[in-house]
Amino acid sequence: MIKRIEITFDDNPDEAPLCWDFDYTLTKSVNIEDDFDEIEPPEWGKLENHKCANCTLKSADYPFCPAARSLYSYAKNIINRKSIDTATVHIWDKSGRHLQLNKLPLQEITGEIVRMSVFQSACPVGRRARKVVDFIPPFPANEEVIKAFALFFAIQKLQNSDNDQDKNAQYLNTLNDVFANLSHRIQDFSQGDAGVNGVLIYHSLMMLMSLSLPKELEKAIKSLGEDF
Repeated sequence: MIKRIEITFDDNPDEAPLCWDFDYTLTKSVNIEDDFDEIEPPEWGKLENHKCANCTLKSADYPFCPAARSLYSYAKNIINRKSIDTATVHIWDKSGRHLQLNKLPLQEITGEIVRMSVFQSACPVGRRARKVVDFIPPFPANEEVIKAFALFFAIQKLQNSDNDQDKNAQYLNTLNDVFANLSHRIQDFSQGDAGVNGVLIYHSLMMLMSLSLPKELEKAIKSLGEDF
């Protein structure tokens, strides 16, 4: 898991880097400090605004959509910029390993925060696949995300014979709705396209995954079968 990100915008290299530190619960949820001045969430962030059909949360308990709140908390300083803007990114994971990525488009940076916001917040749809995080490296390629989901579903299949591809496909559809609704939220308040495109990366990836999953799942089950 990513513990720290430092971002230096390539169009202003002398500016102090933008730094994000991530704190996690024992269940790998991201702890977020309340940094909103509003007594109530802004309109775009309210749970009932663009609420997902499969969301089980109640606005009395979660007035702010957890995924939207997490995304905004970390990405608010870049979400209004252009997606083609680039930055140098330094990453440290939980073991202290360091990775540097150069000339990374901002939409990929926001895409990484989108992933964390959905899978590691209180989002009831995203948190069902929280263990997928164990299989996904920082700033993954599409193929790595698809493989991670295939491993996640394969483990579920091998541990529970009731798990089938129809249920997996249904879950991917509900997850796709999360990214679609999150993109609508971002469009409501963002002036740039880095935030929207960061969400759409995963929106498109869920559709691609639905097509690729059967083959990848079969391969994952075969590779894991001997251990179960």
